[in-house]
Amino acid sequence: MEYKTSDIILAAVLRLQGHALEGIECVGSKGTFIFANVSSDFITEYDLGQVLVEPVSFNNAIKQLTTSVRRMVNKS
Repeated sequence: MEYKTSDIILAAVLRLQGHALEGIECVGSKGTFIFANVSSDFITEYDLGQVLVEPVSFNNAIKQLTTSVRRMVNKS
């Protein structure tokens, strides 16, 4: 099942938890991140603040996702 989010924080957490980023859709300067096989239980845990990630890796993941969106926007 495909899962889409425009929340870059959630996208970074998903990446760090091992979910594969299938693609990025850009609308204007905003990206929507597409992941495969994200369970609703995981999203609930995220929403409840029960998911932990390593801070430096988290910061790096946000930077990487931001850079990816900027490159896609600049291509258009």
